[in-house]
Amino acid sequence: MVISYQYTYLIGNLIGLAVWTFIFLKRKDLRKEMLTISLIFGLSGPLVQSIYIRDWWQPLTITRTAIGIEDFLFGFITGGILSVIYSFLFNKRIQTKKQKKIRDQKRNINFITILGLTGLILLSGFFLFGLNSLISTTLAFSVPILIIWTRRKDLIKNSLVSGISALIITTIVYHLLNIITPGWIDNFWYFDFVGKIMILGVPLEEHIFYFLAGAFIDPLYEYWKEGKLINAKN
Repeated sequence: MVISYQYTYLIGNLIGLAVWTFIFLKRKDLRKEMLTISLIFGLSGPLVQSIYIRDWWQPLTITRTAIGIEDFLFGFITGGILSVIYSFLFNKRIQTKKQKKIRDQKRNINFITILGLTGLILLSGFFLFGLNSLISTTLAFSVPILIIWTRRKDLIKNSLVSGISALIITTIVYHLLNIITPGWIDNFWYFDFVGKIMILGVPLEEHIFYFLAGAFIDPLYEYWKEGKLINAKN
């Protein structure tokens, strides 16, 4: 049976949702972090997708609209998994200190600032300076990553591990989708804009995106809460 490309994007999200659900059920201590980051990136998913469909890719949705529920699901699932992948793989949990109200307000402002900076770089790079969305995204992720690394050198390791883990997960999912709906990559991507450079069967820009996404999203919650990762109880 041949499955229509209209369902490829949804199937990919469902594969990711299975991973998200497994982690969520397995690690009760990570649920708050997963849900928080999932909602942030889920809500931003449709907005970001409205940029990517201009020069990166144009996946079919089950509603056959340019922006679909799949875009929310993609942001929600990807954000949640990448936010805790290091903690899950190495059995870590976040430890935070009780702070005074004024300190809580300050770190909330720092968190909003780092998210706002990410969005500002992406939007201004694409709409104001006319950069390709891949370049705009690379800058949007790289600048806050460097800020986090500069301020929290203890988070560099889990940031890098998460980036590498994202590459591995992506490669597996993309190959599964290619088995289920062969040729989907050629039908979705705008290779005229970026060139068709494939690594392990996955477009180069996807490797760049997922590595940087993992490196940015994983330490984000720890940076926000000013917490450190310690060994979790078995």
